Amino acid sequence: MRHNFIGIVISTAMDKTVRVQVAKRVMVHRFQKEVLRHKVYMAHDELENCNSGDVVRIEHCRKLSRHKSFAVAEVIKPARSWTDPETGIAARHIAARSFSVATATKKDILQDMYLREIRNYKPDAKAAQADVTTKEFAAPKVPAPPQNDINLDADMKTYEQTGTLGQ
Repeated sequence: MRHNFIGIVISTAMDKTVRVQVAKRVMVHRFQKEVLRHKVYMAHDELENCNSGDVVRIEHCRKLSRHKSFAVAEVIKPARSWTDPETGIAARHIAARSFSVATATKKDILQDMYLREIRNYKPDAKAAQADVTTKEFAAPKVPAPPQNDINLDADMKTYEQTGTLGQ
């Protein structure tokens, strides 16, 4: 069975060759968290019908060059394109996303929001001037031992006389 990967075309600068970025989820066992890893493959595009931003399926083939051992099997989803209504020229590649830049600058949206909140935090002036008193620590009281109504002396005398305990 041949290796098949689905990825996004990130470059078409070479003749009959495209660079495809494939994302893969990997479990980091130390932190028990799943992270997204990316790898870039060079793939052969015989018909040169791929553009930046296209989602393609690449499959393993014989080694075609030093770095190229995959070929584009199909274009799953073409990149978004926009046609200018005045000139009629189609602008392709406008929605192409470069994952290397995006992941380097914004790793996590929640983390960015959290850092922004911390930067914008200004302590309340009234809270800083307020006189804060704290209570001293008091150890909990030890409970008293249970009170029993048993009279051992009387019970011992009845036992010696009768041989049984009087209850």
